[in-house]
Amino acid sequence: MSLKAKLVCRLILVATAAFFVAVGWIVADTRAQISNDLAATEARVSYQLERMHRLGSGTPAPALMMDNAIEIVLVMAPGTCVVVSREAAGLSERRLCAGWNVYGRVAPDWFRVLLRATIGGFAPIEKAVPIYDGTDYRLRTTIDPVAATTRIWQQVRIASGLCAGLAGAIALLSALAATRTLAPVATLVSGLRRIEAGETGGRLPRSGIAEFDRIAGAIDDLASQLHTSLEARKALMKRLFAVQEDERRRLARDLHDEFGQCLTAAGAIAASIEGEAGSDRPRIASDARTLGRINQRMMMSLRSAFSTLRPPDLAELGLGASLASLVRDWNAGLFGRTVFELQASPAVDDLPAEVATTAYRIVQEGLTNAARHADARHVRVALGIAAPGSRPVLEIVVADDGIGGEAAGFQQGGSGLIGIRERVGAMNGRLVIDSSSAGTRLAATVPLEATGREAAA
Repeated sequence: MSLKAKLVCRLILVATAAFFVAVGWIVADTRAQISNDLAATEARVSYQLERMHRLGSGTPAPALMMDNAIEIVLVMAPGTCVVVSREAAGLSERRLCAGWNVYGRVAPDWFRVLLRATIGGFAPIEKAVPIYDGTDYRLRTTIDPVAATTRIWQQVRIASGLCAGLAGAIALLSALAATRTLAPVATLVSGLRRIEAGETGGRLPRSGIAEFDRIAGAIDDLASQLHTSLEARKALMKRLFAVQEDERRRLARDLHDEFGQCLTAAGAIAASIEGEAGSDRPRIASDARTLGRINQRMMMSLRSAFSTLRPPDLAELGLGASLASLVRDWNAGLFGRTVFELQASPAVDDLPAEVATTAYRIVQEGLTNAARHADARHVRVALGIAAPGSRPVLEIVVADDGIGGEAAGFQQGGSGLIGIRERVGAMNGRLVIDSSSAGTRLAATVPLEATGREAAA
């Protein structure tokens, strides 16, 4: 759940709790008012009976109440009832009740049950009527339970509608306020996503909210440190690849000077032994021919190692011609089992030496992978220079129709993939590998403008 949704839910919970607190307070306050009305009714009726008794020359209170019912009811609160009784035997009780239509529709049954279970009923008020020479009269004042419940229901209903409207308005306004307040979060997340994608050069805008601005500042500091570390790492990787190329050239030179000469000498000796053996010693001549064939295979393997360790002189031949020679070697070596095709723009011959070497190594690794692991019938290599926007880039694609998937040799931990990723990353480029049952497509993009400036520096 999003932060905004959590805040809105919590505000709704707070509004709901406030609603129930308000309902409870309204019930308690209305109950207190009913109790006050009972006490006021008892006092007013008692006063009326005493006054009528004095004016009526000692007429009994029950008779006075019945003879003057209208005047008594007028001083009673709606929904209240009074009963006048006397302890003397033979005198019946007299009862009057005031109407309560002013409260509106009767409360529903569930509310009456709930109210009775929570706050209970209303205790009657029973006191002696202070009538001169008639202290044995007693006045009992009660409230009709349905009237009391209806009165509380009407108050709760009105207040509930008001509280529900306020709660809804609060929830809506809170959602709008939370959306506006949390808007910088999207910017912060976008900034983190850009850092994740490798874009560490920009700075996040400030929102004016202190907490979010501190987070944005921390993200900017992190991006700056990461940018510095990445640039240092790229410079180190470039240096390592340069040292690697120098070491490969030295190793190729040593193999050619030492191992190549030894193989050449061994081949000459084998040919000499075969010639001296002649027809008189056929077994020795056969062994000499076998040694010669072994020597030839070793020479072929050595030339293949030369091609891998030391690429052609890219500055002299150009990247296009060097890649064409590489593709011809693969076509010749596999005897048509896999067909290799090259499409290279003439503009690739003008690339800086560092970029040309990187491109050659990427294609070399892609072809090796397709030939050895993918079991492909057709491999296509394409190089060209594109200019998306105003920044030219070198695009390299090696695609095959082989088995694809992990069996194609591009596992995440494979040394070939790691080497290609490191080379492309050191040049500020981007590498995408799509491998499925339909084949594998390796696509590398290397920016030329930035690389040229760095090379010149």
